[in-house]
Amino acid sequence: MGPGLAADRESEAKPLRFSGEYRERLLLGNGIPVAIRLVRPTDAALFVRGFERLSTGSRYHRFFGYKKALSPAEIRYFTECDGVNHFALGAVVERADGTEDGAGVARFVRLAGNPLAAEAAVTVVDAFQRYGLGRLLFDRLLCAAEERGVRELHSLVLAENKPMLALLRKLGPTVKHEIDAQFGARAVKFVVPAGLCTGKGRGRQIYSDRKNARS
Repeated sequence: MGPGLAADRESEAKPLRFSGEYRERLLLGNGIPVAIRLVRPTDAALFVRGFERLSTGSRYHRFFGYKKALSPAEIRYFTECDGVNHFALGAVVERADGTEDGAGVARFVRLAGNPLAAEAAVTVVDAFQRYGLGRLLFDRLLCAAEERGVRELHSLVLAENKPMLALLRKLGPTVKHEIDAQFGARAVKFVVPAGLCTGKGRGRQIYSDRKNARS
């Protein structure tokens, strides 16, 4: 039995906190409440609206180039996750009429050649940046990765993306980083142990209710 299969079976034997029922509500540093939940195939419109609210700089930091819009294929890829090899969490603002506005997303995609590792990315809509949401999402992503048998997250960050560089470096001395071979000095590659998950982050928790979460 390979290490990836063993890790998958071990994670399947335990109840997952980050399942389809997971919904956690927290207050950000600016006092705005957000809910964190798994991304769903029905979130396509949320992704389109969220992308439209990203500045040119934020789009460049996420896609390593200038991007005007998401293609239908990209929207399907970003929203239709299997929850094991491709996992994504979204942060949303819940409106009184039951609708939601996207605030950020974090995802990992397991590496085909190393099932114990995954590529990770975090994107936060500009209006919600610098209030702790990126740190919260990355922490929950670490927790979700760990319970699925992923032992480390790899993250490639542009050298000019100072907030993300600071976030990853603050995780501690066990985080490895090096200049990326493909991009040279333009980008830094981080390797973050999934065991750094704390389940807390910087926001103030309002409540986390899996039983009464909306499906």
